[in-house]
Amino acid sequence: MNEATGKKNISTKLTGSVMVRGSLLALAFSLGSAAHAQDQGSAAQAQDQGEGGDGAVGQARSGGLDEIVVTARRREENLQDTPISVTAFSSEALERRQADTVGDVGRFAPNVSLEPAANISGSSASITTFIRGVGQTDFNITVDPGVGLYYDGVYVARTAGALLDLGDVQSIQILRGPQGTLFGKNTIGGAIIVNSIPPSNDFDLEGEIATGSFNRLDARGMINVPVSDRVAVRAVVGLRTRDGYQERLSDGGRQGNVDTLGGRIAIRAELTDNFKATLSFDANRRREQSAASTLLQVSEGFDVIGEAGGFPVTNGGFQNFFWNKVLQAPNCGPEGTPAPATVNCFGPHWFTNNIDKTWGTNRNLSNFDLWGTNLTLDWKIGSVDFKSITAYRKTKAHFSFDFDGSPIPLGESFNNIDQKQFSQEFQLTGTLFDGVVDFTGGLYYLKEKATDNNLLTFAFADFVSGGDVDNDSYAAYLQATINVTDRFSITPGIRYTDETKRFDPSRQVIADDRTGGALLLMSRCFVRRAPIIPPDPAQCPTPDTTVNPQGNQLLPAVEVQTKATEWTPALSLDYQVTDQTLIYASYSKGFKSGGFTQRILPPEPAAPSFAPEFVESYEVGVKNELFDRRLRLNIAAFQADYTDIQLVVQQGLSPKVRNAGRARIRGIEVETQAKLADFLTIQGGFGYVDAYYREVSPTAAPVNVNSRFPMVPKWTASGSFDAELYKGGAGTLSLHGDWSYKGGHFKDSINSPALYQEGYSVFGANLSYELPGDNWDVSVGVTNLTDKRYLLGGYSELQQTGAATGAYSRPREWFLKLRYRY
Repeated sequence: MNEATGKKNISTKLTGSVMVRGSLLALAFSLGSAAHAQDQGSAAQAQDQGEGGDGAVGQARSGGLDEIVVTARRREENLQDTPISVTAFSSEALERRQADTVGDVGRFAPNVSLEPAANISGSSASITTFIRGVGQTDFNITVDPGVGLYYDGVYVARTAGALLDLGDVQSIQILRGPQGTLFGKNTIGGAIIVNSIPPSNDFDLEGEIATGSFNRLDARGMINVPVSDRVAVRAVVGLRTRDGYQERLSDGGRQGNVDTLGGRIAIRAELTDNFKATLSFDANRRREQSAASTLLQVSEGFDVIGEAGGFPVTNGGFQNFFWNKVLQAPNCGPEGTPAPATVNCFGPHWFTNNIDKTWGTNRNLSNFDLWGTNLTLDWKIGSVDFKSITAYRKTKAHFSFDFDGSPIPLGESFNNIDQKQFSQEFQLTGTLFDGVVDFTGGLYYLKEKATDNNLLTFAFADFVSGGDVDNDSYAAYLQATINVTDRFSITPGIRYTDETKRFDPSRQVIADDRTGGALLLMSRCFVRRAPIIPPDPAQCPTPDTTVNPQGNQLLPAVEVQTKATEWTPALSLDYQVTDQTLIYASYSKGFKSGGFTQRILPPEPAAPSFAPEFVESYEVGVKNELFDRRLRLNIAAFQADYTDIQLVVQQGLSPKVRNAGRARIRGIEVETQAKLADFLTIQGGFGYVDAYYREVSPTAAPVNVNSRFPMVPKWTASGSFDAELYKGGAGTLSLHGDWSYKGGHFKDSINSPALYQEGYSVFGANLSYELPGDNWDVSVGVTNLTDKRYLLGGYSELQQTGAATGAYSRPREWFLKLRYRY
């Protein structure tokens, strides 16, 4: 279930020699049907780790499960007393699961999909996140994520570059449902809270090195120095490298490697007994190859069956037709034409029948430079705590994607993203009326500017897509828990959000028209103050220089904007039935602003926009601790009414965001943890989601009421066990095993058959040995033990590009790690 801990895993002392635990380990495997391990730490260690952030820490209890302290409601609370659905992982829990990045966490939380990939990107440092059916598959700068990611209290605005390394993380908390009344930036589907370990008043030194499959070399070093009684500095630097796991047959290169260097330094100063400041700086540099991608399906368009907008309609991909029958005619024949006549043509001969090989080309890179700084001021005034979080973050990203998975230039994309954001948040937390009321209030401001210079190559033309965005977000929020009795509480909350988004598509132009001028004609007819539809050469002799200066714009060269102002309330009731059982019910409303589609082809008279989406979420739950706190069982059931859903659908050659209509999402989550013996703990949980459309707008075609949600399986489950096999004078030997399951689901909104992933299981295991003295430990293990290869994401457009491609998970890998702790 949920888990947290202090610095070290210090289990109940066992003496003697090696103990045989075979029967109980077998029981652990049979019972461990879902996720989230709980570490065992001393109260002193828990207190030390709990300072300075939204952490999840454990406090020891003799003989039973440790208490889990979370700060999901901006104050420290026992998880079992918190009337919301939260899953928390400690740093040790993440390490045992070999979670190197935030993208590795989603497998171990019910009803959470967190894929380390982004459709149509080729990026190796992006994530796609869905919680309880709510999320977003688009990584573009004009579209907000559906799930918020917070790093040390700072909202990370873009999913491109959000695949954070977890080298010095104190905890991760996953919150389900709208989170508007407690967090700076409005989040409609949930929040992922990543907190690094803060500086402490104890000298600490740590270093580790690891090797493994694909020439893996990882190294990390950390030092924590108390400069004085009131000032401490913590610095960490980490390197992760391994070779790519996919071979590029066209040039002998590789794809899917890891090459990242990052670090963080934080200074904490207790300026007075009641006032402290923390200043941090973090940076990450990636110089990686493109994410692995494989050609899955081909649709050959050899016959013209009609015409639309001046372009022929074929019985397959238009680009295939244009390349094979126009640019390469008469060299390309029907399917089955022998080589070498087919070598310059697009067709099924470019299948490799091996997901670790590709004929894809394009530039083989995925480079990111990310850095940020954060100044947090914390001032305690009696029973009130005032906090200020001032942050600036900047991302530069360059990555490429091959739409067709072949050497033929049917579709290639290269993104150049430059994004920066400034945010300021003021928080006020405290108690009133001798503890009768606990409250949290805040003011928030986010300023974001970003540019995407997106270069596109197609068979019939070259384009520059993308644009510039300039966004402002203002918000105020307030939540208060009214303790009506010692056991019954009411928690109302309210949020006001005012967001403005500006989009300038001036850089979107036709760079090279190979259609004989048809695209340029459409540009001069459509992109003008009074569009001429259908295009008439006689009426479009010259471009409209006001909105189409060079006569090659895809959209009018003027800035457009959209604005949203919303009140979003929340209300929860909780009752402590006994000291071991809490029941609760909650309601919350969330929304996500609208925006603009930056992918446009062919030219259009105006930048296509989409409206905000909304979720109204209802939840009931029970939290139990049984058998003298040796069993923890938490259950939550929920329903969400989802309206104006923002979906990515294919329209012509352009994937566009459209408001799809209305849907209902229902489900349940069960999380459990059991301490079977002092040396053995198992964890388990599962989630079920039934997400279905109730009404679909015609503008979202081909999505219809029978379509399934993207990235949302009906069933998710996971389990793990932690067993101390031996503890004595020779050290400590521990074994960890984990399993996760995700049911069948589609990777895109239009439910492309090629992008359907059947249900699958993933296993992992590792053995660790800690030498006497608690300074040295070594671990060895395997990830993806059964070598299950599953689909992470992809792109399918058989009517235009004529191809479907997909990105698959990493194969089975072994590792060996050595660590020293002072």
